[in-house]
Amino acid sequence: MNTKQLNFAVSGETVQLIQDLKNTFGVESNAAVLKRALALAKLCAEQQREDHTITMLGKEERTIVLNV
Repeated sequence: MNTKQLNFAVSGETVQLIQDLKNTFGVESNAAVLKRALALAKLCAEQQREDHTITMLGKEERTIVLNV
């Protein structure tokens, strides 16, 4: 398998968020977390309304602005 490596610096808060998402998503690698996060971001971008917002429904409703 031919894979490319991407390196970037993140804050301690972001490192902790990635660790938390590993547990939430049930995965073991940072790459698996980022793959899922990017898939969600792509879906949000594709589904945004004309005012650049999406609404997430779950335990509570949240409206998120994607483009300020």
